Formats: sequence, structure tokens, C-alpha cells
Amino acid sequence: MRINRLSKAIATGLCAGLILQTTACGTVLYPERKGQTGGQLDPAIVALDAIGLLFFFVPGVIAFAVDFSNGTIYLPGGSAQLTEEQMDRVAREDGTVDQEALEQVLQNELDTPVDLKTSDLRVRSLQSVEQARALIDNQPTTLAAL
Repeated sequence: MRINRLSKAIATGLCAGLILQTTACGTVLYPERKGQTGGQLDPAIVALDAIGLLFFFVPGVIAFAVDFSNGTIYLPGGSAQLTEEQMDRVAREDGTVDQEALEQVLQNELDTPVDLKTSDLRVRSLQSVEQARALIDNQPTTLAAL
């Protein structure tokens, strides 16, 4: 009777651990990172996936595979910069940014109309030109910057 309860408790714990590890830590914790193709590894996600390797080998390997394939194991990064000439065009004397001039610079660079005053404007950090093209192809009203 005692052994039966103990074995059920162990089996339940193992099943819960397997389910958690097969979903992959980075994918669960940082779904917004999906699609990244490289960068620095996130030590917290690597550690969580490694714990899965220590306790449940196969689910740990699956967690690493899922996080690498989704790109959620990488830290977000990257930046976009204006050239000196573009900065001169958009910067006012008081140090603020001229929104209309910035819109014009972006329109010239992207060959598409840009409205920075729109209420549904979202900013996303991307790692590559391919990600920007894919995002723009899927959502034509998206402004993407690397």
C-alpha cells in the first residue's frame, strides 16, 4: 500500500517534470524572443535547460533543441542607428527629435509611408535583415529596424 502511493507520487513528479521540460524554458518564459537567429546565450535559460538535462536527460535535450530552434535561448540585442547627416536632420537645437523629420528619414530609407503618431505603433528589436523582411512581408504596415 505504501509502495503503491510512493510510486504514484514519483510517477506524477516525473510526468510533471517531463511535461515542463518538453515545452522548453526559453519558449515558455520569453515567447517574444521567437525567431531570433543568433546572439549571446541567455545564461538563465541555459541553466534551466541544463537542469532538465541533469534530472531528465531526454526532455533536457528536447528543451535545448526547442529553445535553439525557436531562438528563445538567445538574449535580445541589436540596434539601429542614424547616420550623422540623418541625425542633423532630425535633431532640433534644444536636443529633442523632430518627429516629422524622422518620419521623412524613415520614409526615404524604407520606401514606404511612415506615421509615428499612429496609436498602434509597435517597436521590435530584430537581429537580421531577413527577420525584418519576413516581418514586413507578413505585416505590411510594420516598420522594422535592425
